[in-house]
This record gives sequence, structure tokens and C-alpha cells, in this order.
Amino acid sequence: MTPVLVATAVTVVAGAIVAVSSREARIALLGLAISLVTAPLLADPRPDPLPLAARVVAAILAVELVWITIRSTTTRTRGSLVGWPVEALAAAAAFVVGFGTSSALVGAAPAADEGSIALILGGGAALLVLGITPTFVPRDVLRLGIGATLLLTGATIVRAGVDGTPSPLEQLVTAGLTVALGVAVAAACANTFAARSDLEIGGPRPLETRTGRPAGRQAHQRSDDRT
Repeated sequence: MTPVLVATAVTVVAGAIVAVSSREARIALLGLAISLVTAPLLADPRPDPLPLAARVVAAILAVELVWITIRSTTTRTRGSLVGWPVEALAAAAAFVVGFGTSSALVGAAPAADEGSIALILGGGAALLVLGITPTFVPRDVLRLGIGATLLLTGATIVRAGVDGTPSPLEQLVTAGLTVALGVAVAAACANTFAARSDLEIGGPRPLETRTGRPAGRQAHQRSDDRT
């Protein structure tokens, strides 16, 4: 265990807490980006530079695609139901549980010591817990995407703790999945928030027919005026 690895674990979890609790879309996506960018570093030994760069670029690209999609329609998300203090406590509890399971896995990743495995498993467990509620009880599509992304990232971190640093090919596959998930979330946000924006601005007016003539109650009122 090194101070750098400790700082990395704290950064990954803190970014995830911000992502699931903030009601400002920009801040939530910033927290998600911080967590995704630092997540590949939560491994012992550190991954090779090329696959690490691929993971970082994929994380930034996925978040940027979502932000470009939603920034013209909304800057808000519904955030956490319980607030960031409760989210932080849940993440801390999951971290402690993951940290405590390391003793059963010593030797599974021979290049890492028990302390490093504990930190990696703790960080992965925290992300899994933080991602469960937004994924399975989403309040909007953006939170659903954030939760799904955290689940994917948490699973990759736990895998790194159980079986050591992923191979370069596995890192590239994870990068591809991250980008694909970002594209899917961006597409879902585009459809959902654009439709909501149309309804809020005015959108289609149900009291007008295709010919432009008033329908329903307004039509009857005009016919009564003529008589």
C-alpha cells in the first residue's frame, strides 16, 4: 500500500459520490469523469501507459458525449433521494466491507500486497454500492446512465483486486465498453430531455387540428359566438 494508491482510492470514491448526489448535471458529470479517469490507476501494479491512456481517453469521451447532448436541453438532474452525506456513509460502509475481504484474497494477485488488495476491493465495492440505486431506481435517464457507468467501473476495479491488473487487451475492451455506454446514455438523454423540453416550451398543441383550425372547446366557443 502506498500513499499514491490511497489518494487514488479516495479520489475514485469521492468523484462517484459527487456524481450520484449532485443535482447540477455539469457537476455530476465532472464527478463521474474524475472517478472514471482515476479508476484505472486503482491497481497494483499500475497498468501499462498505452492501455491506461485508452481508458482515460474513453472516460473523457463518454462523459463529453453526454454533456454535449444534454447541455442545450437541461442543466439539472434530480440527484440523490437521501443526499450526499448518506451516499458518503453508504460508500464508506461498502469500502470497509471490501477492505475487510482482502485477507481471503491474499495470494490471488501475487504482485500486490494485502494492503493494496484491500484498497482496490474497497474502492470497487464503494462504486458498486453507489451505482445500484441510480441504476435500479432511476429518477431520470441521466442518473440511470451514471449508475450504470459506476457499476461497470466498480466491477472492473473489483476484478483488478481479485485477479491482479487487467491485461492490455482487457483494458482496451473496457475502454470500448465505456465509450459504447456513453453513446447509449447520450442517445437516451437526447430523446428524453428533448421531448421534455418540447413539452415545457409549448410543443405540439392538442387544441389545434392539422388544418390550423381550433378544435374542442375553442371551436365550440367560436361557433357559439357566430350564432
